[in-house]
Amino acid sequence: MKTPGPKSNRQSSRKAPAARRRGTPGPSGGESNLRPTSGSGPAPSRVPIIFVVDDDPGLLILIESVLSAENWKVAYVSSGAEALAWLQTNSADLLLLDLKLSDIEGREFVRALADGGRSVPFIVITGQGDERVAVEMMQRGALDYLVKDVNFVELVPTVVRRAMERLAAETRLAEAEEALRRSEAMLARAQELAHVGGCEINVAGTSGNYWSDECFRILGLDPGLKAEVTCEYLLHCVHPEERARVREALDRCRNQRIRFDIEYRIVRPDRSIRHVHSIVEPVLGSGDQVAKLVGTMQDITDRKRMEREILEISEREQRKFGQDLHDGLGQRLTALEMLSHGLAEDLKDHAPAMVKQARRLNRELRETVTQARLISHSLAPVPLEGDGLIRGLTELAGSTNRIPGVRCHFTGHARLGIHDVTTATHLYRIAQEAVNNALKHGHAKQVDIALTEGVDGLELVVENNGRALPPNCGPNQGVGLNVMRYRAAMIGATLAIESGTRKGVRVICTLGRRP
Repeated sequence: MKTPGPKSNRQSSRKAPAARRRGTPGPSGGESNLRPTSGSGPAPSRVPIIFVVDDDPGLLILIESVLSAENWKVAYVSSGAEALAWLQTNSADLLLLDLKLSDIEGREFVRALADGGRSVPFIVITGQGDERVAVEMMQRGALDYLVKDVNFVELVPTVVRRAMERLAAETRLAEAEEALRRSEAMLARAQELAHVGGCEINVAGTSGNYWSDECFRILGLDPGLKAEVTCEYLLHCVHPEERARVREALDRCRNQRIRFDIEYRIVRPDRSIRHVHSIVEPVLGSGDQVAKLVGTMQDITDRKRMEREILEISEREQRKFGQDLHDGLGQRLTALEMLSHGLAEDLKDHAPAMVKQARRLNRELRETVTQARLISHSLAPVPLEGDGLIRGLTELAGSTNRIPGVRCHFTGHARLGIHDVTTATHLYRIAQEAVNNALKHGHAKQVDIALTEGVDGLELVVENNGRALPPNCGPNQGVGLNVMRYRAAMIGATLAIESGTRKGVRVICTLGRRP
């Protein structure tokens, strides 16, 4: 690059005031040069504005020339006072600042901008021998520095371009972080509305765990404990009656990579009980080992309450229908059966040839009455509060035992009565469904019903000698199990199905002891 001679310097000095007059006026009457980007048509995006502050008018012209050649907008002034005034009403994307202005030092200028809340990303310009001051300014936030030497003007576009690329990268990062923040805020709000929390658990230890705020709201825990919550800590929040089941499922997820997808109860620190549904997937790390568990936790307490209310309404309607069937249609059928019997007796003397048909009609009506009674009893069993469950299961065994070719026996004791009608009703329906499945699908000839007090709580067992479980049927899968499992879940019981002692199938419903 040719260094300008004295003539060029004199020309630059004469042109500098003219260049400022072509600019936009500042708030104090001073002016700055602001050249638009050359080229036709609208720019695809806003062109950055570079603001140059230097007390060498000739150097200002050279800097403006090389930067404008790069299609940047350039504004410049020759004093700190003009610069501060210009920045009060204008904005710049990058500031090129001479550290030794005639009216103010660069450090004081930067401090004045910061105090006025008008900080601008800046590059410092310094003379030879002042590199230490430039480094100090970079520690205070300068993006880069330029030394006024023979290569100064040539380096200006490169250093400015590098700074602008850095600023653009920081802007993109800030926008991405803001988008992420908004996304996280929206996700947190969605989780709150849906009562769903997210978690990421490091299998190896406590570090690296993540729990959303909604998880802690569901658990009733202080968010300050987030760093301490591990799988083991979570297990202490699980209801004691279900802790073993949850631990077993969690171990299968960690060790056998089997998805954790169960509903269970938790006990909050205030002793309130909530129903939750958790889904957890294992994430493999190095060595093809499970490194993390990632999943969700949903509070389904309200849903469980509504489901229970719906079942109770359905049960009441079913019982009402059964009672109406027994008291209405059943009574009328009984009356018809008695009339048909009397008709058969009268026909002996008046129409002997019709007696056979009359007696057949009487038998059919008697069978119809029996079936109607069985249906009404299945729809409306005896009252199940107190020892009603024992009486209901006894009658279920009795009615099953009256089926030709089928034997059914019930074992239980009156002291095992349940005072909660809803719980007793669900247990009865589970036993009823198990018996129906044994007869319909298992073609069983022997069915045993037992209600006993076990180690884990009240245990209802229905065992038959029918068909064995299919080879591909797991320990908790079987015909009609979904209906029984749903009822068991509604009362906080567990349900299992396994091969019986006399082939066939054994259904076990365990109702844990209440705290």
